[in-house]
Amino acid sequence: MPLIRFLALGLWLALLAPALQAQPVKTDHVTAELVAERSAVRPGDSLQIGLRMLHEAHWHTYWRNPGDSGLPTTIAWTLPAGASVGNIEWPAPKRLPLGPLVNYGFEGELLLPLRFTAPADARPGTELRLVGKADWLVCKDVCIPESATLELRLPVVDAATTPGATAWTPMFERAAAQRAQPLQGWTAELQRSGRELLLTLQSDRPLAQGTPRPPVEVFPFAEQLIETAVHELHATPQGYALKMRLMPDAQPPSQMRGVVVAASGSGALWGGGSAMVEFAAPLREVPRIVLPDGAKPLGSVARPAAPAAGVGAGLGLALLLAFAGGMLLNLMPCVFPVLSIKLLSLVKQGQTAPRALRLHALAYGAGVLLSFLALALGLIALQSAGNAVGWGFQLQEPGLVLVLALLFFAIGLNLMGAFEIANLLPQRAAGWRAQHPAADAFGCGVLAVVAASPCTAPFMGAALGFALTQPPAASLGVFTALGLGMAVPYMTLVLAPGWRRHLPRPGVWMERLKQALAFPMFATAVWLLWVLGQQSGVSAMARVLMALVGVALLLWLAHVGGLRGALGRGLGLLALAGIVFWSWPGEAPPAPKTASGAVALASSAPGQWLPYDEEMIARLQAEGRPVFIDFTAAWCVSCQVNKRLVLDTAEMRAAFVQANVVLVRADWTRRDPAITQALGRLGRNGVPVYVLLGPGREPLLLPEILTPRIVREALSTLQP
Repeated sequence: MPLIRFLALGLWLALLAPALQAQPVKTDHVTAELVAERSAVRPGDSLQIGLRMLHEAHWHTYWRNPGDSGLPTTIAWTLPAGASVGNIEWPAPKRLPLGPLVNYGFEGELLLPLRFTAPADARPGTELRLVGKADWLVCKDVCIPESATLELRLPVVDAATTPGATAWTPMFERAAAQRAQPLQGWTAELQRSGRELLLTLQSDRPLAQGTPRPPVEVFPFAEQLIETAVHELHATPQGYALKMRLMPDAQPPSQMRGVVVAASGSGALWGGGSAMVEFAAPLREVPRIVLPDGAKPLGSVARPAAPAAGVGAGLGLALLLAFAGGMLLNLMPCVFPVLSIKLLSLVKQGQTAPRALRLHALAYGAGVLLSFLALALGLIALQSAGNAVGWGFQLQEPGLVLVLALLFFAIGLNLMGAFEIANLLPQRAAGWRAQHPAADAFGCGVLAVVAASPCTAPFMGAALGFALTQPPAASLGVFTALGLGMAVPYMTLVLAPGWRRHLPRPGVWMERLKQALAFPMFATAVWLLWVLGQQSGVSAMARVLMALVGVALLLWLAHVGGLRGALGRGLGLLALAGIVFWSWPGEAPPAPKTASGAVALASSAPGQWLPYDEEMIARLQAEGRPVFIDFTAAWCVSCQVNKRLVLDTAEMRAAFVQANVVLVRADWTRRDPAITQALGRLGRNGVPVYVLLGPGREPLLLPEILTPRIVREALSTLQP
């Protein structure tokens, strides 16, 4: 009788085998199925089940922390009463570079194991039906959300029966051998200085000198914590040291948790069989990051520049792009006010001796170059301290906007003849200035950079995005190339002898030209007042208007002799300081509350711009809606020109509506860490930036200078 029962049980299991190995589900790019480690389960026992995924060549899905973009695979379960399924036991991911991004994920064949526990009251001779709805994002050049409802049937056997193996048992055994183990015999610590991080892994036992150590890769569990594409790995006498960098708006954690994976499958490194160990490193604040003595580089990864026309930029290409962008910066509308001063200077230099011209050109170039280097050092220092800043950051400060408005207004009054700078200076200082005309040229170069800083010329975006994610030496090199590019055209024009022959003879026309060139200065002051109003409100703008009246009065008094002598100049400076102090903008008012997410979208009309909201954008992408994002700022003149001439025209609004595109405006007028981080993910560090997000496609970056044709061609890519 026992023999008959045994044969019957074997026949029953054989009949249930097709149900156990349920049919795989094939989507466009992934074949998925639920598989089990054993052929049956006993009541109350547990076993390994798993989601097996077979990716098409060159397509990938994502780890629990997907990296810079992507979504992890999830499974929603429908289980018999009393049954349970644990969390996914994630295998080691791969680093997947994609343009300026680095993601963490999987290619080829993949098993995501989970532990299933059967109900204690399950009856032998029955079967348990497990249903899992799996969702994943699969990507290559485009990203496609896919899902499948999968089923697995497990026979229930009695306690005396040992379930047999399945075709997938070897795969589960390999997964168990590679599963992350606790880090034992090693100490993990995380140091932080500003945005710089140093993760050290030190063995508790001495490591033999000269012992080869395989490279390791670190994958933190927390998303959007570190810049995934920036790390430097070093071997130390006792282990490893890994330099990383916090993302611009990431909050420093009290500890970092994640996994460390040793290359070449080496498990002996950690004293165990697995090449992957899980660590928890407590955070320690330090004044500056210092590598342990004896540290030697094992390898590094640096974020490449964002693609320009589909091509990634290394340092050499970034230098060329920066130089070209600097040359084109002379033609940008934000630099036009300073072009007037440069033009007047050229006219005055027409009959000057060649030696003086060379000195003028070199002084101007030095002013431009040193100003760019000063901006670069400021950006690097602020980013290292954990501030989310980018190109044009200084005009996000209302106080600086006020000072610039007063400065350009005063320059306009000077050009109109309302006062002479020499009358405001002590006699000795005025004499020194007359003897050193190169100082004026140097100041003109500084002023040109101040005016140019809100603008991003063509080619500049990719170069700056590259520069500000590199070590300081490379960043300074890119900014140097940018400054040289801006200075060279004017320096060449000054030094070229041919242009002087075409100038008319000096006369009254030069004074009229000087007066006419005051109006661009006044226009710049008006624009800066509008920027200030956007940042700090109408009241702040009204105070600055009164301050302009006060400055004009002081300059007039200086011109007519009311502020002569040391006492008069002292009283004038004291009055000027009082005016600036009185008109200084206070704390910026909070941004007006706007409807977010579904509320903003539901209440918007077609073709209406919505405020930047990452959750809303993610939801629209999941629904298959294309999104056009305008990264802009009130202080960016190029942004305003593109709005007036292209984006906000009736023709272009109709084109957006026809393409069913949702319009989003990311306003960077005031500092916004979320927008700074979004720009960083696109490989950019300033505005304007225009990006079209199509469903299942990589972001399409448009040029900094727009035309209707460029936008229409971008919209045409949305057509199937």
